[in-house]
Amino acid sequence: METYEILEQKVMDYYNFRLTDNWSSDVNYFIYEESTADGYSVFVASVEPNRVSINEDVYYYDSDLKDALVEYLRYTDREEEDLIYIDDFDAYFLKEAIQELNEDMLRDIRNFKKLEND
Repeated sequence: METYEILEQKVMDYYNFRLTDNWSSDVNYFIYEESTADGYSVFVASVEPNRVSINEDVYYYDSDLKDALVEYLRYTDREEEDLIYIDDFDAYFLKEAIQELNEDMLRDIRNFKKLEND
């Protein structure tokens, strides 16, 4: 297993989520590319793909999807595993999100250890 894959698995375990490219009713969060009526690409990150809010869920640049994914995972209840649909596992925003979430995870662990030692 490559270093990134190990990192990705640790982040998924810590934040209690899995990634899938299978669109189903079991998915909790969807990130995908969509085309506008005039042929432009936009990107959607939504809990409800059938009720997309243009103001809140649609992004002109795929690089903005990193922030959407990180925010969703930071503020989602971790008790039940989330299933996240992503149409491109090789997307750069996903790697950036995993790296940022890893930094958050390590900070949480350091803070927890610090509290234990106090």
